[in-house]
Amino acid sequence: YFNMFMMDLLRERASDLYRTKGVLSFHGQGATKFVFQGVHDQINFGPAKNPWGEDEKRINKFVFIGKNLDRKELTEGLMECLYKESETAK
Repeated sequence: YFNMFMMDLLRERASDLYRTKGVLSFHGQGATKFVFQGVHDQINFGPAKNPWGEDEKRINKFVFIGKNLDRKELTEGLMECLYKESETAK
């Protein structure tokens, strides 16, 4: 879901995005911490150098810097990417 969200965001708003970056925890990926960063439509995404620490809280943290960005729209789009237990029970 996150990849689709970012592809849509870049397709629609790349000229408004100056800088993006974040730290991600994906369900089913064990201790692998993911990071992304980008400028306009150029995004680098992949595993971080260091995994999540054994006692480290798993978080998803994002920074979007740009113009004409709608915080509510971004938040709702990112919330749709969150893992939902009920989706795997089907």
